[in-house]
Amino acid sequence: MTEMPYPDETMRQAAWWATWLGQDWRGEYPMKIHSGELSIDGSLEWHPDFVRWMARSDGRGRRNNDQRLRTTKVMRRLRRHSVREYEVLYRILIQGERFHEVTTWLNERAERNSIPYPPHRKDGPHYAERDTIALFIAGIDYVRTFW
Repeated sequence: MTEMPYPDETMRQAAWWATWLGQDWRGEYPMKIHSGELSIDGSLEWHPDFVRWMARSDGRGRRNNDQRLRTTKVMRRLRRHSVREYEVLYRILIQGERFHEVTTWLNERAERNSIPYPPHRKDGPHYAERDTIALFIAGIDYVRTFW
């Protein structure tokens, strides 16, 4: 289990918003658009999840209700202003990754892109797990502020 280097109240608030936002945001994301198969006319066949998403009638009403639009707008705004925080939220809330998995991904990407180590960590890594948690809290706080 991850030791949380931040106050309990901060983590409780981030968890509450993450749960709420994640449910709303995940409901809008079909994980695959194409199934990888070809349809009769030779074009790519839609994945069944995407077809259900397009014709959704699960009782939640229209796809473009006000709450979903607000969530979409604030996530687009976060992506424009704070790309790293957006990526961390996306990987945790949509893809279901854990903090240590996201930290590993961030470090691998920094290595691939030949990003130098930060001055206070001359021997690496680029990101520690507490950095990923800080990015997560910052992303949630941004969303909470502008939602």
